[in-house]
Amino acid sequence: MGNVNAPSPAVAIIAAMITPALLILGSASLVASALVRMARVGDRTRMLAAIAHEGTAGKTGITAEQLRSWLQSQEQRSRFVERSITMLYGANVVFISNCLSIALVRALGGSLSGLPVMLAVGGTLLLLIGGRYMVAESRLSAKQISDEIQIAIQNLEGHKG
Repeated sequence: MGNVNAPSPAVAIIAAMITPALLILGSASLVASALVRMARVGDRTRMLAAIAHEGTAGKTGITAEQLRSWLQSQEQRSRFVERSITMLYGANVVFISNCLSIALVRALGGSLSGLPVMLAVGGTLLLLIGGRYMVAESRLSAKQISDEIQIAIQNLEGHKG
């Protein structure tokens, strides 16, 4: 007689598929965060570009060279965020594939049993790479903010009477 406490095969498959689903939720959360960062980069770039197009850099207390440097920094930030988004979306796709591979392995009677593990590791590596790009973007953002604060302080000191 079978064990009454043993889960049915269907429940065991669903239980096995829950871990990748949690990873999907985590990577989706990171994608949402990266998309917000991209929007901020876009907004800041448009503001700096407007200053460049209007030729009002001097009126804002910054030099053309500083403005050029900030625009280049924004370009680098956008590349970091774009790469992060690509990796994080890739992780989502791999984790979804992982869920399906778990069901496939069960349907095939255990053959290809290494596939879910390889997909889980691959998705996790994509999360790691995507996270690394977000750290790089955050550091670049913090440096730019620090530069802007220093210039603002210098401008305040220059306006002392």
